[in-house]
Amino acid sequence: MGQNKIREARDAKGWTQKDLADRMGTTQQTIQRYEKGTRNIKSSVLAQLSEVLDVTVAYLLGMNESDTSQVDAVNVPLYSSISAGKPLEMADAEAMYPIPIDVCDRWPNAFLLRVEGESMNRILPNGCYALIDPHTVIDYDGQPYALHVGMSDAAIRRVRRLAYGLELLPDSTDPSFERQTIDPADQDAPSLSIIGRVVWHCIPYDWSY
Repeated sequence: MGQNKIREARDAKGWTQKDLADRMGTTQQTIQRYEKGTRNIKSSVLAQLSEVLDVTVAYLLGMNESDTSQVDAVNVPLYSSISAGKPLEMADAEAMYPIPIDVCDRWPNAFLLRVEGESMNRILPNGCYALIDPHTVIDYDGQPYALHVGMSDAAIRRVRRLAYGLELLPDSTDPSFERQTIDPADQDAPSLSIIGRVVWHCIPYDWSY
Protein backbone atom coordinates (compact mmCIF):
# COMPACT_ATOMS: atom_id res chain seq x y z
CA MET A 1 0.00 0.00 0.00
CA GLY A 2 1.17 3.53 -0.70
CA GLN A 3 1.85 4.59 2.86
CA ASN A 4 0.72 8.22 2.41
CA LYS A 5 -2.68 7.53 0.84
CA ILE A 6 -4.60 7.27 4.12
CA ARG A 7 -2.92 10.43 5.33
CA GLU A 8 -3.67 12.21 2.05
CA ALA A 9 -7.35 11.30 2.30
CA ARG A 10 -7.43 12.27 5.98
CA ASP A 11 -5.70 15.61 5.31
CA ALA A 12 -8.21 16.32 2.54
CA LYS A 13 -10.95 16.03 5.16
CA GLY A 14 -9.07 18.30 7.54
CA TRP A 15 -9.00 15.55 10.17
CA THR A 16 -6.35 14.65 12.70
CA GLN A 17 -5.36 11.05 13.29
CA LYS A 18 -7.52 11.12 16.41
CA ASP A 19 -10.50 12.40 14.37
CA LEU A 20 -10.15 9.45 12.00
CA ALA A 21 -9.58 7.02 14.87
CA ASP A 22 -12.78 8.18 16.57
CA ARG A 23 -14.77 7.67 13.37
CA MET A 24 -13.20 4.22 12.89
CA GLY A 25 -13.72 3.14 16.48
CA THR A 26 -10.01 2.53 17.02
CA THR A 27 -6.97 4.30 18.50
CA GLN A 28 -4.77 7.08 17.18
CA GLN A 29 -1.78 4.73 17.47
CA THR A 30 -3.46 2.24 15.15
CA ILE A 31 -4.14 4.92 12.53
CA GLN A 32 -0.52 6.04 12.84
CA ARG A 33 0.69 2.51 12.14
CA TYR A 34 -1.67 2.24 9.15
CA GLU A 35 -0.31 5.48 7.70
CA LYS A 36 3.30 4.42 8.19
CA GLY A 37 2.61 1.04 6.60
CA THR A 38 3.85 -0.85 9.64
CA ARG A 39 0.61 -2.83 10.07
CA ASN A 40 -1.22 -5.00 7.53
CA ILE A 41 -4.77 -3.84 6.98
CA LYS A 42 -7.56 -6.40 6.70
CA SER A 43 -9.99 -6.09 3.80
CA SER A 44 -12.85 -5.24 6.17
CA VAL A 45 -10.81 -2.35 7.64
CA LEU A 46 -9.90 -1.12 4.16
CA ALA A 47 -13.57 -1.12 3.24
CA GLN A 48 -14.42 0.86 6.39
CA LEU A 49 -11.59 3.33 5.74
CA SER A 50 -12.77 3.88 2.18
CA GLU A 51 -16.31 4.55 3.39
CA VAL A 52 -15.28 6.91 6.20
CA LEU A 53 -12.78 8.80 4.04
CA ASP A 54 -15.07 8.75 0.98
CA VAL A 55 -12.41 7.30 -1.35
CA THR A 56 -12.07 3.97 -3.11
CA VAL A 57 -10.11 0.98 -1.84
CA ALA A 58 -7.95 1.22 -4.96
CA TYR A 59 -7.04 4.80 -4.01
CA LEU A 60 -6.03 3.73 -0.50
CA LEU A 61 -3.87 0.98 -2.00
CA GLY A 62 -2.12 3.55 -4.19
CA MET A 63 -3.33 1.94 -7.39
CA ASN A 64 -4.04 3.60 -10.72
CA GLU A 65 -7.81 3.31 -11.04
CA SER A 66 -7.74 4.39 -14.70
CA ASP A 67 -5.55 1.43 -15.67
CA THR A 68 -8.11 -1.27 -16.38
CA SER A 69 -5.38 -3.74 -17.32
CA GLN A 70 -4.09 -3.76 -13.74
CA VAL A 71 -5.23 -6.63 -11.54
CA ASP A 72 -6.10 -4.91 -8.28
CA ALA A 73 -6.21 -7.21 -5.28
CA VAL A 74 -6.67 -7.09 -1.52
CA ASN A 75 -5.42 -9.65 0.98
CA VAL A 76 -8.02 -11.45 3.11
CA PRO A 77 -7.60 -14.11 5.81
CA LEU A 78 -7.29 -17.73 4.63
CA TYR A 79 -8.31 -20.52 7.02
CA SER A 80 -7.48 -24.19 6.53
CA SER A 81 -10.21 -25.13 9.02
CA ILE A 82 -12.58 -23.56 11.53
CA SER A 83 -13.26 -25.47 14.73
CA ALA A 84 -16.69 -25.55 16.30
CA GLY A 85 -17.08 -23.58 19.51
CA LYS A 86 -14.18 -21.25 18.70
CA PRO A 87 -15.11 -17.67 17.70
CA LEU A 88 -13.84 -16.81 14.25
CA GLU A 89 -12.02 -13.70 15.46
CA MET A 90 -10.01 -15.97 17.79
CA ALA A 91 -9.16 -18.52 15.13
CA ASP A 92 -5.69 -18.29 13.64
CA ALA A 93 -5.66 -17.57 9.92
CA GLU A 94 -3.27 -19.78 7.98
CA ALA A 95 -2.21 -16.88 5.78
CA MET A 96 -3.43 -13.84 3.90
CA TYR A 97 -4.42 -14.39 0.27
CA PRO A 98 -5.29 -11.84 -2.47
CA ILE A 99 -8.74 -11.52 -4.00
CA PRO A 100 -9.89 -8.96 -6.60
CA ILE A 101 -10.82 -5.55 -5.24
CA ASP A 102 -14.28 -5.62 -6.84
CA VAL A 103 -14.98 -8.91 -5.02
CA CYS A 104 -13.78 -7.38 -1.76
CA ASP A 105 -15.97 -4.33 -2.34
CA ARG A 106 -19.05 -6.57 -2.61
CA TRP A 107 -18.22 -8.62 0.48
CA PRO A 108 -15.82 -6.53 2.62
CA ASN A 109 -16.06 -8.78 5.69
CA ALA A 110 -15.50 -12.06 3.85
CA PHE A 111 -12.68 -14.54 4.40
CA LEU A 112 -11.36 -17.60 2.56
CA LEU A 113 -11.79 -21.20 3.69
CA ARG A 114 -9.78 -24.02 2.11
CA VAL A 115 -12.13 -26.68 0.69
CA GLU A 116 -11.19 -30.23 1.66
CA GLY A 117 -12.84 -33.29 0.10
CA GLU A 118 -15.22 -34.08 -2.74
CA SER A 119 -18.62 -33.44 -1.15
CA MET A 120 -19.15 -30.19 -3.15
CA ASN A 121 -16.98 -30.95 -6.18
CA ARG A 122 -19.60 -29.92 -8.75
CA ILE A 123 -19.10 -26.28 -7.72
CA LEU A 124 -16.07 -26.29 -5.38
CA PRO A 125 -13.15 -28.51 -6.38
CA ASN A 126 -11.10 -30.14 -3.66
CA GLY A 127 -8.30 -27.77 -2.62
CA CYS A 128 -9.90 -24.55 -3.85
CA TYR A 129 -10.49 -21.51 -1.64
CA ALA A 130 -14.13 -20.61 -0.94
CA LEU A 131 -14.94 -17.01 -0.02
CA ILE A 132 -17.32 -16.93 2.96
CA ASP A 133 -19.51 -13.92 3.69
CA PRO A 134 -20.25 -14.17 7.44
CA HIS A 135 -23.90 -14.88 8.31
CA THR A 136 -25.59 -16.68 11.18
CA VAL A 137 -28.89 -17.32 9.37
CA ILE A 138 -29.94 -18.89 6.06
CA ASP A 139 -30.99 -15.93 3.98
CA TYR A 140 -30.61 -17.55 0.53
CA ASP A 141 -32.47 -20.83 0.27
CA GLY A 142 -30.59 -23.59 -1.53
CA GLN A 143 -27.27 -21.75 -1.61
CA PRO A 144 -23.97 -23.18 -0.28
CA TYR A 145 -23.06 -22.28 3.30
CA ALA A 146 -20.15 -23.00 5.62
CA LEU A 147 -21.50 -24.49 8.83
CA HIS A 148 -20.87 -26.63 11.88
CA VAL A 149 -22.90 -29.77 12.52
CA GLY A 150 -22.43 -30.65 16.17
CA MET A 151 -18.82 -30.09 17.16
CA SER A 152 -17.40 -30.88 13.73
CA ASP A 153 -15.04 -28.57 11.88
CA ALA A 154 -16.54 -26.32 9.26
CA ALA A 155 -18.17 -28.06 6.30
CA ILE A 156 -19.84 -26.66 3.20
CA ARG A 157 -23.29 -27.79 2.08
CA ARG A 158 -26.22 -26.37 0.17
CA VAL A 159 -28.89 -25.55 2.74
CA ARG A 160 -32.59 -25.84 1.98
CA ARG A 161 -35.35 -24.71 4.32
CA LEU A 162 -37.98 -27.26 5.27
CA ALA A 163 -41.25 -26.77 7.13
CA TYR A 164 -39.71 -28.56 10.11
CA GLY A 165 -36.03 -27.65 9.86
CA LEU A 166 -33.16 -27.58 7.38
CA GLU A 167 -31.83 -30.00 4.79
CA LEU A 168 -28.07 -30.12 4.14
CA LEU A 169 -27.29 -31.17 0.58
CA PRO A 170 -23.95 -32.24 -0.91
CA ASP A 171 -23.30 -31.15 -4.50
CA SER A 172 -21.01 -33.90 -5.66
CA THR A 173 -20.40 -36.36 -8.49
CA ASP A 174 -19.80 -38.97 -5.76
CA PRO A 175 -23.16 -40.56 -4.82
CA SER A 176 -21.82 -41.77 -1.46
CA PHE A 177 -22.34 -38.31 0.03
CA GLU A 178 -25.84 -38.18 1.50
CA ARG A 179 -28.21 -35.38 2.39
CA GLN A 180 -28.86 -34.70 6.06
CA THR A 181 -31.95 -33.31 7.73
CA ILE A 182 -31.74 -31.24 10.92
CA ASP A 183 -35.00 -31.03 12.86
CA PRO A 184 -34.67 -28.62 15.82
CA ALA A 185 -37.64 -30.34 17.51
CA ASP A 186 -35.69 -33.61 17.64
CA GLN A 187 -33.81 -33.69 20.94
CA ASP A 188 -31.30 -36.15 19.49
CA ALA A 189 -30.53 -34.00 16.44
CA PRO A 190 -27.03 -32.47 16.33
CA SER A 191 -26.70 -28.74 16.83
CA LEU A 192 -26.28 -26.60 13.74
CA SER A 193 -24.50 -23.26 13.53
CA ILE A 194 -24.07 -21.19 10.38
CA ILE A 195 -20.71 -19.54 9.67
CA GLY A 196 -21.54 -17.82 6.40
CA ARG A 197 -22.56 -18.10 2.76
CA VAL A 198 -20.17 -19.12 -0.02
CA VAL A 199 -20.15 -16.19 -2.45
CA TRP A 200 -17.09 -16.84 -4.66
CA HIS A 201 -14.15 -19.19 -5.00
CA CYS A 202 -10.70 -19.26 -6.53
CA ILE A 203 -8.00 -21.77 -7.37
CA PRO A 204 -4.68 -21.38 -5.46
CA TYR A 205 -1.59 -20.34 -7.37
CA ASP A 206 0.11 -23.69 -6.71
CA TRP A 207 -2.84 -25.69 -8.04
CA SER A 208 -1.98 -28.89 -9.90
CA TYR A 209 -4.18 -31.50 -11.63
